[in-house]
Amino acid sequence: MRPVVRVEKLIFGGDGLARAPDGKVIFIPFVIPDELVRVKITNDLGDYYEAEVEEILEESPYRRHPKCPYYTVCGGCQFQHIEYSHQLELKTQILFDTFKHQKWEGEIPLEEAIPSPKEFGYRNRLRLHVEGEHLKLGFVKRRTHTVLKIKECLLADEKINSVLKALYQSQDWFKLAFYSKRIKLETSPEENLVTMIFWTSVSPHKEELERLTNIKELKCVFFWKKGRRPQGPFPSNATYGGRRIFKNIDDMLYFVQPGVFVQTNWDVNLLIMKKIREWNLDYSEVLDLHAGIGNFLFPLINNGKKFIGVDTDPRAIEDGIFSAEKQGINGRLDLRHMSAMEALYEAVKFGESYDLVLLDPPRGGCKELMRLLPDVARKYIVYISCDLPTFVRDAKILIQNGFTLERVCLFDMFPQTYHFETVGLFQKKA
Repeated sequence: MRPVVRVEKLIFGGDGLARAPDGKVIFIPFVIPDELVRVKITNDLGDYYEAEVEEILEESPYRRHPKCPYYTVCGGCQFQHIEYSHQLELKTQILFDTFKHQKWEGEIPLEEAIPSPKEFGYRNRLRLHVEGEHLKLGFVKRRTHTVLKIKECLLADEKINSVLKALYQSQDWFKLAFYSKRIKLETSPEENLVTMIFWTSVSPHKEELERLTNIKELKCVFFWKKGRRPQGPFPSNATYGGRRIFKNIDDMLYFVQPGVFVQTNWDVNLLIMKKIREWNLDYSEVLDLHAGIGNFLFPLINNGKKFIGVDTDPRAIEDGIFSAEKQGINGRLDLRHMSAMEALYEAVKFGESYDLVLLDPPRGGCKELMRLLPDVARKYIVYISCDLPTFVRDAKILIQNGFTLERVCLFDMFPQTYHFETVGLFQKKA
């Protein structure tokens, strides 16, 4: 079946939605709303079809030629064929549609949709699969489990791409890659260098690792064979034990071990910090339930008295403490290796509450925390989410438990993809 259909809108996930002549919904990748397309049905899944475009009969004025040679084959990007300004408009519509789809009642208080300062070259890290027998470094192909070999990623910082290209020319990496499973390249922005960490089944020779740093953009190398920590750095005299260095909106520095989570688009991360500060919240005591390296705690520290951050990654907590000590603020915040649920249980047990609670959870959201959170958050909750459907789900629970959603901002953390960051301000009813 090859019907001609009109694309109605884009949905969360990036596909276009249209309707077949029989009335069933069709999901189509790499289209733009209002385009007229002839499609080939690839899957009949009962309630809906999946399809691919065969011909664009009426093209959107926002369509452009994608820059990346791997686009539509690589599984990473969905929006490169759309002018960037229009990507932001479409994401805004996806936000409203997602709220409505989940039966949100009342106003959706979107304050603004904030673009990324960089459309390309914004990623400060890449994680690549390795197939050593073919010297293949790459991402999984769209809708397959096959690795696509890439020589550069246009979303990545130029230094990362320089290192990636150099690895293909390195005889030492050729030997190491045969025993490797994946690799992560991460920038250290304040040094304009890259750190490298790879997962291997065989311990490499120190000399091979140190020769890799002849690549001029490479600061140091780590490897992970087993256990909870990687081995390194190589060379051993790498600055700050091989940590990456980032600067926040107050010129405070974060020192981050390899593999520890940092927001992918640091420029947008800084914009989120600024926005939270612009809200001019009245707080004295702050609890960050997903603190990591202290990313969102550090910019708040000059305006309160008590700051507690918890995280399940012990290395992230170590980095937060290390960064605080380096800058003489270690006595002003308390970073703990524990889960968000443990922190809430402890607060309830001792009758503690906080003016402001920060949430920056993984993709699965915070549903399990909602039973205790209303008793611990005294005034505000700031919820930073990389997954809009779980944000809306959790927001509805907070509304039922005495909070109002005062503000929502969309931050385009991930241009060229359907992903974005949602930041919501919740306030407890008096």
